[in-house]
Amino acid sequence: MGGSTYPLVIGEATSGVLAVETTGEGATREDPDWRRVLGSAVALVGLAGRNAQRARAVEENGVYDGLTGCFNRTHGMRLLQTELQRARRQQAPCALIMLDLDHFKAINDTYGHLCGDAVLAAVGQRIREVLRDSDTKCRYGGEEFMVLLPDTPRPGALHVAESLRQQLAETSVTWNETKVSTTASIGLAMALPREPSPTTLLGRADAALYRAKDAGRNQVCEAALPATSTATSPQPA
Repeated sequence: MGGSTYPLVIGEATSGVLAVETTGEGATREDPDWRRVLGSAVALVGLAGRNAQRARAVEENGVYDGLTGCFNRTHGMRLLQTELQRARRQQAPCALIMLDLDHFKAINDTYGHLCGDAVLAAVGQRIREVLRDSDTKCRYGGEEFMVLLPDTPRPGALHVAESLRQQLAETSVTWNETKVSTTASIGLAMALPREPSPTTLLGRADAALYRAKDAGRNQVCEAALPATSTATSPQPA
C-alpha cells in the first residue's frame, strides 16, 4: 500500500492537503499517468473552492456596506420587511431605531472626506460591537443608520437607544493628531400590532429622529403613536 499527498491551493493560499492511498496491483504513486490524473483532480477541487470563495464575496458585497461593515440599505429593508411579518405572526415586540450623526458635514468640511469616512467606519464598528448579533445594523444612507431590534419590548428598546447614544458620543478617531468625534440624534419607534408597512414604521422613527435634532441633538426621542392605534398598543411615556 502506498500513498501520495497534494497541496490544495485555493486562490493564492494553500488551504489543505489531499492524501491518496493506493492499494493492490493497480496504479502506484510512481505511475506518471496516475499522478497526472490525481493532479488534475486536485486542480479541479482548488478551482471549485476558488469559485465558491468568489461567489461568497459577491454575495457579501451585495448585502454589506464596505465602509461601515453594516448591512446596506437594500438588504436592511429586506430584513425589516421579513422581521415585521414574523413579529405580526408571533405577536412579538419589535423596535426600530433611526440615528443620524450630528454636524457630520462640519467634519467633512473641516478635516476632509477621508476623515469623515474614518468616523463613519468607527461608528459602524461601535454599532456592531454594542448590539446583539440578532439585531439588524444597517447604513441607511450617508451618515444615517437604521437598527432593528427584534423581540424587544419598549423598556428594553429605550435602554438600547440611550446606551447606543452614549457609546457613540464616546467614539472618536485621531486624524492628523486631532481627536475627532461626533454625537448622534436618535429616533425610536415601536412596531404596532398591525403595522401597515416598513415605510410607515420608518416614517415614524424618522420623524422622532428629526424631533431629536430640533430639540438640540445628541438625544433620543420616541415616536408618538398614531391616533388610530389600538388600546393594547404600548403607550409612550
